[in-house]
Amino acid sequence: MRRRETLRLILLMALPLLLLSGLLVASIATAGPKKKPPSFPLILFSQATPDDYIDERACARCHAASAASMANSPHAPYMQDPHLALGFQGCQACHGPGGPHVAHRAEADHPYQYVISYTRAKPAEIAQACLRCHNDTLTLDHWRRTGHARANVTCTDCHQIHWRDRLGKDQAGTQGQKDPAGILDPAGKLARTPVFPAQPEPKALLKADEPTLCGRCHQAEANEFRHNFHHPVPEGRMVCSDCHDPHPTKDLRKRFHTFKQNCITCHPEVAGPFVYEHDPVSDLTGDGCLECHRPHGSSNPRLLNAFSRGLCLQCHSDKATHFTGRTCWQAGCHASPHGSNHDVLFFRP
Repeated sequence: MRRRETLRLILLMALPLLLLSGLLVASIATAGPKKKPPSFPLILFSQATPDDYIDERACARCHAASAASMANSPHAPYMQDPHLALGFQGCQACHGPGGPHVAHRAEADHPYQYVISYTRAKPAEIAQACLRCHNDTLTLDHWRRTGHARANVTCTDCHQIHWRDRLGKDQAGTQGQKDPAGILDPAGKLARTPVFPAQPEPKALLKADEPTLCGRCHQAEANEFRHNFHHPVPEGRMVCSDCHDPHPTKDLRKRFHTFKQNCITCHPEVAGPFVYEHDPVSDLTGDGCLECHRPHGSSNPRLLNAFSRGLCLQCHSDKATHFTGRTCWQAGCHASPHGSNHDVLFFRP
């Protein structure tokens, strides 16, 4: 009897604790983590209703020049698909639903609170708007980790949304438009002289040819192409994106390329593998090809970092008293500086 009473007493005392723990578990399971609401400009799309999207002809009444240029833009065929969701069609796919903008356009306070203006939005806001459609090129999280993002460089610093001739031809109605990248002046013409006479036709809606566009920020690299020996960028046979990827994606990090792997796409004759490989060329240590070569331009032949024997003596200082009369690889000795399949001292290829 005493044992039964003791068990009953224990159960009665434990019952409130069991009920309380059950309530806590249930409350945690039902509440879940609260999602942070999207920030501007994505909140314009997340809060929009179908009635907030208006007829595009209403946009053209106030923005006739922009609507006309958009009709000739490479964006147009993709954004005129009637099967797309309303938030991905026409003007409102980039600038947000037009209803709230029209309703509040006369308000003096915060006139751009209900529309995405790419000349006034912050770099991060512009990236969020563009990556709604271009997330196959770059995700927003990965964009935040790029050097361009850290330098407050955003999509419209390099790309134009509407179609405008890069030399400012046939630009009726573009006067007065601002350009945050500093490429075009108010008349729609190039505000900067092209870096090189040869100007490859820009692709992907770029605002200028690549050397001019990239050279605005990377001036030191652009100036290196003015050396006597350089990659043929000034001649228009190469562009910056042949070697550099301006949109480094997560997939690109998985197939990470070293300097050598980048160079041998055009210089396969030095790719190897060699039985006896020069350490810098092996790409296992140091900077690979950059140990000896400058990638953009140099005052030395073959884009070398130093002239003649001075290049080799940067590493082989113990051979400073060994005078060859010519360069180490032209004096009839070390004929194969990248590597050899026959000789450990690179005397033969």
